[in-house]
Amino acid sequence: MGVVIPAAGKGKRMGAPLSKQYLKLEGRPLLAYTLETFLHLKPRRLVVVVAPGEEDLFRQEVFPSLPPYREELVVTAGGAERQDSVYNGIRALPPGIGYICVHDGARPLVTAALVRAVLEAARESGAAAACVPLKDTIKEIDAGGFGVATPPRKNYVAVQTPQIFSGEVLLKALEKAGREGFRATDETALVEKYGGRVRTVPGSFANIKVTTPEDLLWAGVLLKERRRGDADRIGL
Repeated sequence: MGVVIPAAGKGKRMGAPLSKQYLKLEGRPLLAYTLETFLHLKPRRLVVVVAPGEEDLFRQEVFPSLPPYREELVVTAGGAERQDSVYNGIRALPPGIGYICVHDGARPLVTAALVRAVLEAARESGAAAACVPLKDTIKEIDAGGFGVATPPRKNYVAVQTPQIFSGEVLLKALEKAGREGFRATDETALVEKYGGRVRTVPGSFANIKVTTPEDLLWAGVLLKERRRGDADRIGL
């Protein structure tokens, strides 16, 4: 499996001078937690896609917080939008990789167990993504901000990452989208646009995407709870 980690976003909603993936979470860059999980899974190659010009910043800020350097970790520059960055990341993978995993760099609490579950579903179906049920009522609104419909919540899920695809399926979808100028918010939408079906896999509410300062605080709480649980299990 090849892994692409988009980490080229500027995180304007975070309101910080650094891109959010370099902000500290319990003393380490947020992105380091994401990468450590995937490095332990021993992918054929792990590509981190950073904003153009941030390659040296990544090496300076994140490398010291990672396990010993491994040759499968590659850093490349992203594009104008997420879709471009993912495509750049895929082009940095070796040819012939059977499955490609795309995971947000700003989801630091992903677990190896979740990645394995999504990979198993992708092997069966060709494409799979972690998803969680919606907690809130969903309201469709008009241009004036008034509610016009309330769709049944049970028919919807919130899509997370990891998302794992047959390499051939994802690459063809990205190339077709590029030719047609189609833009999507994630890779599942691209694959579905061009006829693919994506299996949903139960995700985790702890697998949050850090977007705002409140998210960073909550990620810290969840990380402490996870460490406390690990210590309890091994009798520390």
